[in-house]
Amino acid sequence: MKKQLLSAAIAVASLAGFSQGASAHAPSVTPDIEIFMSGASAQDKALAALFVNLCDAGTLDVFKDNGTAGSEGKNHSAYFCTLNSTNVPGLTVNGSAATTAKVLFHKRSAGGSAQGVNPLIDGVAIAAMRIDNGNCTQQGATNTWFCNASGANLTNVLSDAGISDVEPKLFVGPNKPSNASAVDPVAADAALNVVPAAALVFGVPVSDNLYVALQRAQNLLAGFGGSCAPGDYTEACMPSLSKQQVAELISGQIKRWSEFKVNGTALTSLTAGLTYTDSDGTVRNVTPNDTKVHFCKRIDGSGTGAQQYVKFLNNPCSTAGLNPDWVGSSLAGPVKHEISGSGDMELCLEDFADGEAVAKQITTTNPDVFNTAVNTAGNRGWAIGQQSLENNATHAKHYRFIKVDGVAPTLEQAFRGKYMDWVEQTFQWRKGISADKSTVIAKIAADAASPTILATELNIGFVHPFGQSGYLAIGNGNNFTDTLNVNAPVMPYSHAAAGSLSNCQVPVIKASTNTNKPM
Repeated sequence: MKKQLLSAAIAVASLAGFSQGASAHAPSVTPDIEIFMSGASAQDKALAALFVNLCDAGTLDVFKDNGTAGSEGKNHSAYFCTLNSTNVPGLTVNGSAATTAKVLFHKRSAGGSAQGVNPLIDGVAIAAMRIDNGNCTQQGATNTWFCNASGANLTNVLSDAGISDVEPKLFVGPNKPSNASAVDPVAADAALNVVPAAALVFGVPVSDNLYVALQRAQNLLAGFGGSCAPGDYTEACMPSLSKQQVAELISGQIKRWSEFKVNGTALTSLTAGLTYTDSDGTVRNVTPNDTKVHFCKRIDGSGTGAQQYVKFLNNPCSTAGLNPDWVGSSLAGPVKHEISGSGDMELCLEDFADGEAVAKQITTTNPDVFNTAVNTAGNRGWAIGQQSLENNATHAKHYRFIKVDGVAPTLEQAFRGKYMDWVEQTFQWRKGISADKSTVIAKIAADAASPTILATELNIGFVHPFGQSGYLAIGNGNNFTDTLNVNAPVMPYSHAAAGSLSNCQVPVIKASTNTNKPM
C-alpha cells in the first residue's frame, strides 16, 4: 500500500487547516463511484484514516456537517479523492477494469452503529448529507468544506455498507434503534456480507471532578496516603471502579453519589475543599453542587452503548441481563442523558465537570434534530459515560478514563487477557451492490484487519498518558507470541472460539499449536 508523506491519521486530524492549493475534487465534480456508509461514530477517525490512506496525493477534499462549532462532522462527513488500481486491486468503474476512479465516500455517524445494520437489512433509506455547490462552502484556501445537514439538505439514501462496534445480530433489545425493527438473524445472513475486522478497546470515562474524587477515595493523592497530584493521568495514578460498580451505576441502581461509599464513607464527604486544574488551566472545585448520579448514555442503536451493555450488564446476551433503559428522576436521581455521538458524549461529560450548559442533546426519534442542553441548570456534577479509547488522547476535553477492576484500558492489558472491555468490530455491506462499490469497501475492511496498518495508521492517535491503546488485529491467520508487538498488534483472545463471532462469548485463546501464548 502507498504511504503518504503524512500519516493518514495525522492528515485527517489536521484537515481543517490543510491546504492543497486549488480544490482537488469540488462538489461540482461528478464521482465515478459514490459509496454511502453509516454506523459507528466511535470509529470515525479510524475509518477516515483508512480511506484517506488509499487516496492519490493531492486529490482529497473533505466535507463535514456544519453543526456545533468545533464539532463539525460529528453526524455526517464525506471524503472525495482519486483512487488507483495499485492501492485498490481490482478497481472497476461501471463494471470495467479501471486504473483510476474518482470516489466520493459518505459516512453517516448520526444514530450510531445500528444505522449501519438495521436499515441495510430492512432496505430502509436513511438521511445522508447532500454534497453539492449549493449546500457546501469551502473553508478559505483549504480542501475542507462545511455543509448544511438539516431539512432539505439531507437526502434519504439506502446505505451500501455499515460499520458497527459489535456484530449485527446484537442489535436487539436495548441496542435496537427507535426507527427500526430488531435484527432477525436469518434476514441478516440473507442481506449482508459481514467481515470481522479488529478488536477495539473501550473504556469507562468519567468527568474530571469525579476522577479526582475517586483518586481521593482510593488514597492515591499526596496528603491522603498517596503521591499523585489531583488529575494525574499516569497508569499508577488512575483510580478504578469494579465491573460490579460500573454495572450498578449504568443500570440506575444508585440515585445519588452520597449513596456511593468507599470503605464505609460516602464519596461526597471526602472532597470538601479539594480542587484540581483542568486542561485549560482553570482551577475547579471537585465537590459537586448537584449530587445526583448522571449517566451520559448513547441512544439505543449505538455500538458504543451496545458493547458496554454486553460487557457490564450481560444484555442482550441473556434474558436476565440488566437494563440500561431506565426512567430515573431529574429531581431525586439518577439522571440519564441520551445523546447521539461520541462528540456529544464528550460535551455531556465536560459540561458536568465545568458546571456549564453547552452540550446539545439529540432526540432518539430524530437523531438529526438538536434539542436542549444536557446540563440545563449548569450545575457542577459527577458524570459517568461510555467511549472508545480513540477519543481524548490529549485530554483536551475535561474527562478521563478510569481503570476497571484495577486494570488500565491499554493494548498491553487487553493483550494479556486482563482488561475486559474490548469487542470485535464488523464491516458489513449489502449483497447485490455493484462490484465497483464492493471492491472499495472490501479493501477498507481488509486494511482494518491488518496489524501493521492498525499500528501505523490508527493506533498513533491512541497514545494516552497512561499508555498505548487502540486496535489489535484479530487472530484469523495473524500470528502472535507471548509478547505484544505494538508495531503489528494481534489480539490472541477471540469471541469466536465456539464458532462464529459473538461478542457475548467469554473471549479465550483458541486451541492451537502455538505454544507462545500470553497467559
